[in-house]
Amino acid sequence: MSEQVLREEKDGLVTLTLNRPQKLNALNHAVFKDLAAHLDWIEQNAAKIGCVILRGTGRSFCAGHDLDDISGGGEGLSVSHFETRTIERMSDLPMPVVCVVQGHCLTGGLELALGADIIIAAENAKFADTHGKWDLVPVWGMSQRLPRRVGRAKAMEMMFTSHTYSGREAADMGLANFCVADAELDAAVAAFAKEVLANSWRSNAANKKLLKDTDGLTEKAGLAHELHRTVGRGNEMGGRLARMRK
Repeated sequence: MSEQVLREEKDGLVTLTLNRPQKLNALNHAVFKDLAAHLDWIEQNAAKIGCVILRGTGRSFCAGHDLDDISGGGEGLSVSHFETRTIERMSDLPMPVVCVVQGHCLTGGLELALGADIIIAAENAKFADTHGKWDLVPVWGMSQRLPRRVGRAKAMEMMFTSHTYSGREAADMGLANFCVADAELDAAVAAFAKEVLANSWRSNAANKKLLKDTDGLTEKAGLAHELHRTVGRGNEMGGRLARMRK
């Protein structure tokens, strides 16, 4: 494996870091191959992982799909929708996935970020969908995940204009879960991951699955699904209550 995506594991937290800072972490086929290999490892070791963080090296999360890769025909396995499936695999991981955005988060980079469950933005973040600027149409999930995140009207605004939104604006529209000052980003991410990891990993995974399985259902159907298919109480409950009462 090359070093296009780095992986670090510590105390149940896995951090995946896009590692093309000289290209503002623009995505090419090699990046997706590395990402897919790390997803293989995460899926094989899921029982030991409570949270996954996705971020980028340097001053940007991801400037999008490397346009040199597109114009040079370097997409390779994109014929078999490899990149699309890789983002979907990340989205379908059983544990919470958190994307950390500083600097650019454009187009393909935004599609990758939208594959995460949570987006934490720095104030200097720059979010945009520029498919229209380059006469492109998304294939990595933008048309489905963006409107589910920000609403159909706001998604159309972003797609039709290629306008850039700050980290604060992204949080205000619900694209990012929250935004923090640039200097506070790492501390905020660490604190958020600590809160996630402190909860039952089984419960987090089950809640994520419930939300995914009932997406698009009517409220009545969703309530029935929750009632009849919930995995319910776990083995940790007694110990957690006992620790609380001390």
